[in-house]
Amino acid sequence: MVHPTSGFYIKDNEEYASVSLVLGATSEMFDPSKQKGLEFWRRNEPDWEEIVIRAQRRGKIIHAEIESTLLGISTAGHEDEGTYEEIVNYNINEYLFYINPLLEEIKRENTEGEKLRKDFSLEGVLFCPEGYAGTADARFKFRDKYSIWDWKTVRSYKEYENEEKGKKTKPKSKYKDAFLQIGAYALAHNIGVRNGELDTLIKQGVICVCYDWREPQLHILDSAELKKAVLGFVERFSAYCELIGCKLPRPVQEEAEELSI
Repeated sequence: MVHPTSGFYIKDNEEYASVSLVLGATSEMFDPSKQKGLEFWRRNEPDWEEIVIRAQRRGKIIHAEIESTLLGISTAGHEDEGTYEEIVNYNINEYLFYINPLLEEIKRENTEGEKLRKDFSLEGVLFCPEGYAGTADARFKFRDKYSIWDWKTVRSYKEYENEEKGKKTKPKSKYKDAFLQIGAYALAHNIGVRNGELDTLIKQGVICVCYDWREPQLHILDSAELKKAVLGFVERFSAYCELIGCKLPRPVQEEAEELSI
């Protein structure tokens, strides 16, 4: 479980820093240009808060739709089920139209008989004994390699006044933190495999960028890039521990005790 205010996952009465907390707390230290760019955008975009809220909500709805498609279940009753107005306003059906062929490919590769492989995982929480934790979007076999995934959703081109501006794809350089997240989750997972807690080693990472005007864009981390992402996150995590002045995991703080699992 993650503490709603502190950003820590709780397990066995100990706190593990969330991957997003680690990256956010060390962002200015390792990527000051990103922080400056974000501050500039906020100063010059009067609707930035609304844009962020819409992006978060759109992403949650599409995540729920992806999950329901892969599991073969309905989104009815799902906490992130989209309303009719959201489906229309966020152009959800177009996103799904373009991503569905990829989801069907994933289902075929991960189906044994009539069931999904036992190592198929969606929204699984990973605890690393080094002291951090996080929720990986997905882990499954993809094109013969067991992979860890991160789904990204680009703002709908319909939300732009200039339609052509919205039809530019996103380069790898836009997803630096996503690569580090994948490295963090891959390390936690593979330690779990070596400790006998999990079965299949992660061999590659995938960032899947979803659009509502073209097929998804896959940014794939091969073994060399995955190793680089792991080392990059380890450096950020070490810096975070120095920043807070203690090692992790640590005994749960008093205000978080009631959330222990």
